[in-house]
This record gives sequence, structure tokens and C-alpha cells, in this order.
Amino acid sequence: MMFAVMAIACSDDDNNGIKNPYTGEVTGMWKTVGLAIDGEAMDLSCDIETPVEENFLFDFKEDGTFDVYYNCDTEGAVYNSGTYTTNGNVLTLNMDGMTGKAHMIDNLDEDQLGFRFSIGSEGLFYGYEFLVEHYPLVID
Repeated sequence: MMFAVMAIACSDDDNNGIKNPYTGEVTGMWKTVGLAIDGEAMDLSCDIETPVEENFLFDFKEDGTFDVYYNCDTEGAVYNSGTYTTNGNVLTLNMDGMTGKAHMIDNLDEDQLGFRFSIGSEGLFYGYEFLVEHYPLVID
């Protein structure tokens, strides 16, 4: 009995009470259209004096790699790269030797997802909640 309780307590953070968990594909480009850091909404305008650095465009590739572009960079240069995996509604990103785990949330809009980086107590993007929108543009 105790083993069963421990197995449940240690299971992967699949849904963990998350409403509308997303378990579909993330392959493709996703543009940040909303960002909150530790619950505080960020202004993603590129016209302000100091634009938010985390205003990203994520390009998730089929081979398990991803590139990050800065939405306010008109040149479209790669800002950073890494690897990713998905397991149920958990997205795990590895970048610059750091790992971050997010719950993927279906925003009930066919083109929008939430990436809530709140699994564990620290890590890449911990405390960040990205609202991303499918972005059809392909950057080479």
C-alpha cells in the first residue's frame, strides 16, 4: 500500500490539476503574445525604451531541437538554441546547460497555447508563463 502511495506521489507532473492540459504537437513556430513573470504581466511592445528580452519566437523542430528568435529583432537572427521533449502535457526545454519544465495548457483557441514553467522549484524560465500563438512563417 505504501509503495502505491509513493508511486502516485512521485508520478510525472502530467496534469497536476492543470485545467485544459495540452498533449498535442508543438512542432512549428510559436510567437509569444503574452508573458507573465512571477504573475506580473509584461509589456511586449518593441517600441518601448527597454523591450522585454524574453519576447521570443520559438521554432520547435521535428528532431527535438528548437531555436529561439527575439521578436523585436528585425534581422531574424537566432537568439539561442536547445533541445526539447514532451511527455503528456509536460514540455521540457534544455538550453545553455539549464533545464526548464512547463505545463502546456490549451487556451481553447486553436492557435494559442500556454507554457507555464512551474514544475519543480527552479530552472530555466521558472516562474514564467508564456502565451504563444502558432506562427506560420518559416525562418531559414
